[in-house]
Amino acid sequence: MRVLLLNPPGRHTYIRDYFCSKTTKSNYLFHPIDLVVLSGTLAARHEIEVLDCMAEGLNIESALRRVAAFDPAVIVSLVGSVSWDEDRVFLAQVASRGPRIIAIGDVLQEDSEKRLAQEPWLEAALHVFSNQDIIHYLDGDQRALTEMTVRRGDGAIERIRARGKQRGTYRVPRPRHELFSERGYRFSFARAARFATLLTDYGCPYPCTFCVIGSLGFQTRPLEDVLEEIDHLRARGVRELFFMDQTFGVAAARALELCAALEARKDLSWTAFTRPDTATDELLGAMKRAGCHTLILGVESADDKLLRLYEKGYVADEVRLGFARVRRHGIRTVGTFIIGLPEESEASLERTLAMAFELKLDFLSLNMAVPRFGTPFRARMLELGLAGADDLVMDQGGASAFLPTRTLDRRAMEALKRRMVRRFYLRPSYLWRRLSSARNLHELSSQAREGLALLARNW
Repeated sequence: MRVLLLNPPGRHTYIRDYFCSKTTKSNYLFHPIDLVVLSGTLAARHEIEVLDCMAEGLNIESALRRVAAFDPAVIVSLVGSVSWDEDRVFLAQVASRGPRIIAIGDVLQEDSEKRLAQEPWLEAALHVFSNQDIIHYLDGDQRALTEMTVRRGDGAIERIRARGKQRGTYRVPRPRHELFSERGYRFSFARAARFATLLTDYGCPYPCTFCVIGSLGFQTRPLEDVLEEIDHLRARGVRELFFMDQTFGVAAARALELCAALEARKDLSWTAFTRPDTATDELLGAMKRAGCHTLILGVESADDKLLRLYEKGYVADEVRLGFARVRRHGIRTVGTFIIGLPEESEASLERTLAMAFELKLDFLSLNMAVPRFGTPFRARMLELGLAGADDLVMDQGGASAFLPTRTLDRRAMEALKRRMVRRFYLRPSYLWRRLSSARNLHELSSQAREGLALLARNW
């Protein structure tokens, strides 16, 4: 069967990825991990092509021509809450020309039966991209499905759910990175122009109430499969990696084994996510030796009450200790914060910025609180009347505020967020540190472009 993996076009640069969607905060655009993983699964049985309209900068007309040229029987498309109003119009137009449309994305994680009923162009919704559901579905074996929303033969729409959260291990055929565009992907922290995005586990074991990933369960992928994928990338000349695992090192022994294997290869450079309380000296030493140069760590808030309320599982002092350990090992830090929660005030934002200065971050990432589909936080916002069940379009990236707080309206929240970004990045000492730490011309020019794009969005 001819199957097209599609990331649709849009008016802005959208990140539709791993059941999250947002506008890019600066200029970055990494490979959408959903399509990366699905490329291996589908290519094992079908003739496939990848069309990432975001990476290739295609407008609607160009995208329609490219889809028609491949003439797929089936399209598996990303969709996003941030771009839902655009996605649904574009995909309806595509479907009118014949292909079957199966979609995956954050906006379909909740009330998916309602979405299918409203959108006749949408044949089915995938809710997991690390299993074999798409293969079973295309084979016509709906009895084997574990997590999909489908139209039955009698016209009924059904959400099929697994019993309990997924645990243990998962296996997928090697992703077909070679099918993705060689150009158009950009990553703020990469030290080389060519990089690849990959996944060694799926989901997350932590229950942070504002994050959807914890609702997916937690599964690890056999390390021999991960290393096969990495060695395939190395054979293609790729040495820079972005691990999309939500908490690298959460399975400590496994992470140390993977780091030892990467260290033995001696030619890899990479970035990963982890938590301050997971970043032990043993793990950080192994990661540094294996080529890790940048770690993205969740801080979220300087307020212990908020950290407890949203079930982060650590307090601010543990965050401080974790960042200090990372700095001692010579690894760059990216601190991510969630701002605009209902309890937010101008004073709490000042405390957040003060903590960002205190942690001596290399990079600051501010995410605006949004009621993401399938999260306890969304259920609470619906209960409080701060969000409506039919409010489907939202941007986690912070270009706009979705929620007011108890003391700040949306416009004030947006203005304060932009001010925080400027105050952090426009310090002369910070700018000198960034320029003087660049290892090569690519890194210098990349960070300059990203910085200018970030400031343009926050002026």
